[in-house]
Amino acid sequence: MKDGILIMPLCSTGDRTIRPSDHTAHWVGEEPCDVNGRPLPSLVNRNGQQITCKGIKSNFFFSCHAEKEEFPPAGDYPDYYEKVKHYFDLIAAPALCLEPEAWKLINKPLETEADESPLRYMDTNASRARITSLYDKFKGLKIGIIGLGGTGSYILDLVAKLPVAEIHLFDADEINNHNAFRAPGAMKMADLSKAPKKVDYYASLYDKMHRDIIAHAVMVTTANFAELDQLDYVFLSLDSVAAKCQIAGYLIDKGIPFIDSGMGIGQNPDGKLSGMIHVALGTPDCYQHLSDVMGSADAENDMYASDIQIAELNSLAANLSVIRWKKMLGFYADIRHEPCSFYTTNCNEIDNYESKEI
Repeated sequence: MKDGILIMPLCSTGDRTIRPSDHTAHWVGEEPCDVNGRPLPSLVNRNGQQITCKGIKSNFFFSCHAEKEEFPPAGDYPDYYEKVKHYFDLIAAPALCLEPEAWKLINKPLETEADESPLRYMDTNASRARITSLYDKFKGLKIGIIGLGGTGSYILDLVAKLPVAEIHLFDADEINNHNAFRAPGAMKMADLSKAPKKVDYYASLYDKMHRDIIAHAVMVTTANFAELDQLDYVFLSLDSVAAKCQIAGYLIDKGIPFIDSGMGIGQNPDGKLSGMIHVALGTPDCYQHLSDVMGSADAENDMYASDIQIAELNSLAANLSVIRWKKMLGFYADIRHEPCSFYTTNCNEIDNYESKEI
């Protein structure tokens, strides 16, 4: 007698399961056999180790349809009880036939651990894709987003869907009408009328999904730089070049990696818009490019300091920033290890930064 573990992706909505998405399952253990010790060929689709969830490697992949007569018309499992019961009957029946007392070995309580996830409900998206082990890279991290305008709010929208330990929001401004047109979701008139602080509004909004979002309704200055010391990674998405350069210098001195994003959109003589988005990495070992990318305080008045911001470009800057951050963590493969990249709207190209020759 041997035991094993049956694993399958879970489909749910809220705190309730829904119909299984397919009829397959994974098995950790030896190949199940009939009463004569012969493998069950109708059960196994293929063998060989495959990573399922939390780094667990299965030994076999099962593919077993439900009976059409039992669940017409297609024979799809109506719920997880029927699916698990069907697999259990196939796998355990031979053992119970040979030794009815084997039930006592099977029917034992499961030891469970409390779910300490910062997410308010189960992330079945990662488990369905069988990449839960990659999501472990985010656990325990404390993330800061400085600037909750168009780009920063989209960064929050993406990061709030990850199991990072804490998300700290820094911005002293209030939400006005123009913010509603360059931020994720749809704001109610009642919310706009209250002119709430950006950090308070977004912290409340994404608290529905993530438990630990901390609002700091302040501008980040030399007076409160120390609040950044607790962070593992920072996203810089504020407009002021002078402020960004100051904050970046502090983060480099403290050894805190960050991603800087910026955009400059201008209007051509023909009335059409064109411009550029940049996303730059900053670490103690990789920061020489930042003076070229961010510019100096004089850049506040140049052609790329326009206040034109549009939702699709803000969201693109946020997406590129989060992708670059995930590459830093090893979530995505990274071949080029580019310190900075630029997207230009009129050429529809993404170019990687190349250091200037000295």
